[in-house]
Amino acid sequence: MRKLSKGTTIVASIIICIILVVGFLVSFVPMTFGSNTYVSLVGSINVSSDLVGGMYGEYDITTENPTSTQLVNSMSKIKEVFEGEGYKNVNVYTVGSSKLRVEVSYPTGDKTYSDVYSDLSIISSGKFYLCSSSSISTDGAVVVDGTECVSEVRVFTNNSTNYMSIIFNEYGQEQYKALCEKTTTIYMILGSYNQSISASDVTDYTSFTLSDSDYENLMALQNRIIIGCMDIEINSNTAIINTMSSSLASLGSASSPEENGFASSSALILLVSALAVVIVVGLAFFAIKFGLFAIVILISLLFNSYLFLIALCLIPSVEIGFTSIFSMVLGLSVIYIYTYNFASSVKSEYELGKSFGASLESAYKKNFASSIIGNIGLFISSLIVFAFSLGEISSASIVFAICSFLSIITNFAIIPLLVKIGISFDKVGPKLFMLKKRNIGFEMANDNDDVKESK
Repeated sequence: MRKLSKGTTIVASIIICIILVVGFLVSFVPMTFGSNTYVSLVGSINVSSDLVGGMYGEYDITTENPTSTQLVNSMSKIKEVFEGEGYKNVNVYTVGSSKLRVEVSYPTGDKTYSDVYSDLSIISSGKFYLCSSSSISTDGAVVVDGTECVSEVRVFTNNSTNYMSIIFNEYGQEQYKALCEKTTTIYMILGSYNQSISASDVTDYTSFTLSDSDYENLMALQNRIIIGCMDIEINSNTAIINTMSSSLASLGSASSPEENGFASSSALILLVSALAVVIVVGLAFFAIKFGLFAIVILISLLFNSYLFLIALCLIPSVEIGFTSIFSMVLGLSVIYIYTYNFASSVKSEYELGKSFGASLESAYKKNFASSIIGNIGLFISSLIVFAFSLGEISSASIVFAICSFLSIITNFAIIPLLVKIGISFDKVGPKLFMLKKRNIGFEMANDNDDVKESK
């Protein structure tokens, strides 16, 4: 590994400092330029509701033995509705096959706890039907089942009038035609909601259209109908809606957002603080034991954090949750372990009598192969886990894959550059990195004395 000249070393050090400062500003500091506001990279990533807090709804599934397709389709509809309402972080998953859980991040913007509570209540509104009678159990009643017959629900405005159109699939068109031929009064049933609508002289059986002067009312009804057309049915009487502090601990039920049972979350603050403490303690350990190797770790962590945030912004589907934080800790551990092995190797090489530069170069070469092979193995393992996982585990596996990939880049590019810069400080390097040569002559004399005494 060639030694850098003094001028090149100074220029490289200045460039690294500039990159670190600019990277810190772009990654962590939001800025305003005139009327334009730049959101930092860390402010752009998606944080799961189990960390930032928010609310959850837990619902009993009454459908017997639902298939995975039914569950996935239903969860997709719920996520579609909530994302349409402006929620950025929504987790929808099943607890076994008997419960459905929906987690929504802490209310932001114009949203309040009451709004989130109302939106989560929609999920337990009940199934959607159109019927020739006020009850679907009436003998001879013609029923249009939303799950089987509805393909899309749209809200639109035409000539300053607001409309909601319930569009039927081919089977739904047949059922709707039979319904219109049966009666001129159609009952729209949605759980406890029951409304009679005149349907005389219907000639278009592809859709069922309603009008309302209040656009917000139609949007709310649209959401209820979309959820009411899910493949699975929810027990509206046993739904639990509350705030949460973490996905690992639910707080029990409460009947309204005004009750004392509601509490905000501090999980994100606690975990980020814990992660910061781990980083500071790790750097302090290296500073005490290996001197400026703590700076090597700090530079490596900063570079990796910038690249990590960019990667997360390029993959918006990944949400940082509790399991993702755990993956970050594992990734941080890999960096600490590699640096500890590297620093220990430098110390051992130097104690054998090699120069500081030769010790750095020899230690890097000895640790390079094992580190690269290990990180490639971790990277491939993460992708395999991702291929067979869902939800938070899927996000966590991608996070760990990013960490492993960045560790590979660090070994190929960042560490060699830092080693070259370190070699340039050959005279003061041993002091800065707290290296001491062993007194080999003294040790050999002691060994000879031991041999004589044994004889």
